[in-house]
Amino acid sequence: MMINFYKKNKLSPIINVSGFMTRIGASITNKKSIEAANSIFPYFVNIDELQSIASKRISYHLNSEASVITASAAGALTESVAAMMTGNDIKKIFKLPDTKGMRNGVLIQKGHLINYGAEVGQGIRLSGAKIISCGLKNSCSDNILEEALIKNKQKLACAMYVVSHHCSDYGAVSLMKFIQLCKKYKVQTIIDAASEEYMEDFFQIDPDVCIFSAHKFMGSLTAGIVAGKKKYIRNIYLQNLGIGRGMKVGKEGIYASIAAVENWYKKNWNKEFNNQNKILKYWINFLNKKNCQGITYEIIADPTGNKINRLRIIIDKKIAKFSPQSLAYFLEKNNPSIYVRDDLIHIGHFELDSCNLKLNQEKVVMLEMNKIINKLKQKKLKHNITQSEYKKRTMQTWFLWPDNISGN
Repeated sequence: MMINFYKKNKLSPIINVSGFMTRIGASITNKKSIEAANSIFPYFVNIDELQSIASKRISYHLNSEASVITASAAGALTESVAAMMTGNDIKKIFKLPDTKGMRNGVLIQKGHLINYGAEVGQGIRLSGAKIISCGLKNSCSDNILEEALIKNKQKLACAMYVVSHHCSDYGAVSLMKFIQLCKKYKVQTIIDAASEEYMEDFFQIDPDVCIFSAHKFMGSLTAGIVAGKKKYIRNIYLQNLGIGRGMKVGKEGIYASIAAVENWYKKNWNKEFNNQNKILKYWINFLNKKNCQGITYEIIADPTGNKINRLRIIIDKKIAKFSPQSLAYFLEKNNPSIYVRDDLIHIGHFELDSCNLKLNQEKVVMLEMNKIINKLKQKKLKHNITQSEYKKRTMQTWFLWPDNISGN
């Protein structure tokens, strides 16, 4: 059935060991969300009423005062910043992205200005806000953050904290300390946690607004969830009268998100962990038997606390005689295409994530990877792709579209 779908639509078959990545569709939509979307499609509904229902039902699970569904987590980021500048002033809402006369500064640690497929900074600036960054290239101290809060207090609309694997190696101020310092100086807070699944935990430290993805871990239709204090969530909802109009979510996205959250909190975690461990054990046994020189591996926990263990593949290119970039690139160009988690590939390793694998795909991953390793060792494939080449090849795909894309 899976192969038939790809053939019928002239698409490249994909096996996902990268996690919940937007460029390959983010997630497998859960059945409850599909049923919810299908059930609402034939009807007109009052969107205000539906969003109010979503607020009550989702906030119940998150232990927040209110919540609202947006078109995406990226859209939620821009709308949240906008709301912190405008409040409930309709004239200001209509005026954006012109922020003249408003407090329009957004304080953020330098290491949190990441690219997650697009720039966090650009998402902030789309609202008309101005970025005020603090900290050093690799770290930010409590003192530096506090000094920035004091120095810029009269300019600040809010401060933002990003929780993501993209910045997990940055020496950031702890989230708890960030919230404490912002409260001390009465600066509103936004937490961007789009890639995190432990949503209810954030509200134990009392942020003003927190942003999540409805479609990544929870497997809804594409949508964002913003939760937090009611007055801020209401102001975010008001952005639909202004710049938020271009980021509006449909009835199916709202209703599917409700179903996704409620389904998420009924999940059988023992079953999930057992499946993860079974796959990790299979991969390790396979690699142990092959005993490939220059390749080591280890199980690592998710760096931001999601309930995931992954297998890290570490390649010493001098011993292995090929680079991790070459292996990752040719896995992606394989048939089936195998996408690995490559955000740290520049330091010599990538990871395999088992969360989205279908039955027996873990075996296909190892078999295909072994074939490609052998070809790289025999120099039948380009074995020495560098990091700059790897990034360039990935970027070229954007400029080739809509022509010369594999599968067409």
